[in-house]
Amino acid sequence: MRKYFQYKLENLQHESAKKKFNYITFFAGGGGSSCAYKLAGGDVKYMNEFQQLHVDTYLLNFPNTVHECKDIKKVTGNEILELTGLRRGDVDIMDGSPPCPPFSMAGSKREGWNKEKIAYGMKQQNIEDLTWEMIRIAEDIMPKVIICENVKGLSMDYARDHLNRMITDFEALGYSVTWKILKGHEHGVPQKRERVFLIGVRDDVLDAIGMPWMCLSGLFPEVSPERVSIGEAIDDLIDDKQNQIDSDYLIDAMNESSKSHWVNGFWKHPNPDLEHCGPCKGLDGVKHMMGNRPYISIGDDIVGPWFQEQIKNGHLKEEDAKHSYYMSRIVPSHLPAHSLTEQGCQPKFMGGNHFHYSGKRIYTPQEMVRLMTLPNDYKMTGDYNDKGARIGLMVAPLCLYYLVEEIKRQILTPWNLQQQGT
Repeated sequence: MRKYFQYKLENLQHESAKKKFNYITFFAGGGGSSCAYKLAGGDVKYMNEFQQLHVDTYLLNFPNTVHECKDIKKVTGNEILELTGLRRGDVDIMDGSPPCPPFSMAGSKREGWNKEKIAYGMKQQNIEDLTWEMIRIAEDIMPKVIICENVKGLSMDYARDHLNRMITDFEALGYSVTWKILKGHEHGVPQKRERVFLIGVRDDVLDAIGMPWMCLSGLFPEVSPERVSIGEAIDDLIDDKQNQIDSDYLIDAMNESSKSHWVNGFWKHPNPDLEHCGPCKGLDGVKHMMGNRPYISIGDDIVGPWFQEQIKNGHLKEEDAKHSYYMSRIVPSHLPAHSLTEQGCQPKFMGGNHFHYSGKRIYTPQEMVRLMTLPNDYKMTGDYNDKGARIGLMVAPLCLYYLVEEIKRQILTPWNLQQQGT
């Protein structure tokens, strides 16, 4: 089955109007997860997000959504039930993607836990514990299904005890829980985005539909052998006027960044301390490698080799070696993109990390929309950095969509049929 497809906001409105199930969503961001639920026929009853810029974007795409822009720590389940008119147990799916910096494989890992830090532009304390706010609210609401999404790092050894405690505490409420790492490029996403999805199903629901808890892992969608390339997702934007404007802006941003000389090459290094060293061809010197490589790294393939050459020629000492910008990568157009990240999508961070395959700039906002499988006409607020950060934080809709379809087919539909027969 071909899993990749493009769609528009009107498609979401059409499917969501069918109201096949209801859902509430926390840490909603710009609405990536809501795109998945709406595609599957979900009717959003409540949305929570604590950053106004994200809320503005969400409402621009999904106006008239019942929502609260406030810290989840100040939200109660009883307030949500009052706002929505729902009763305890009526919510079909409770969704949330708690902040991921504490678990990110690129972050400080456990060293950053139990501390106040700046995350998403705001001071926050113990953000690694925000899943327990969802657990607290779930006890009041008792949804039939809970879906939590987080970064792959949550499953690593340094965070596994945290994951296990989440599972134990959801189970204590009366849920059976399973989890798995889903790889976006195996589920119709033109991006190698790997995320942990934790699913909890209320025990009485499982009993009613006759599903043993050991069968929960069967909720995860089958892997598709098909891989969707960057080119297939974005190449039709090449003649789009707004995309051309954005492209020119991002080329300029890259040329003004601290890595521009490594990208474009130089005869003399701009740092006076290094101007006695040899020249660098920049990307032009390594583009021939693109044919048989999964990516080119500015740090590993340009900066690092240049420093090694200068050491070899006696211009520098061994301790001077660097491989800065190793996360700045160019993936060829025939492959899926690497996982888009919050900082990597922002030009203010040294021009950004996620290069377009031209090697001149990072992806434009419209190209990021395509690579994340958002609606083609998805609307954004803020500047280039705001847009990039918001997309880099999102759940890839198509990956979640296929999971929700399985939950709908195996859990919610049988439950509804069982309830109609009683």
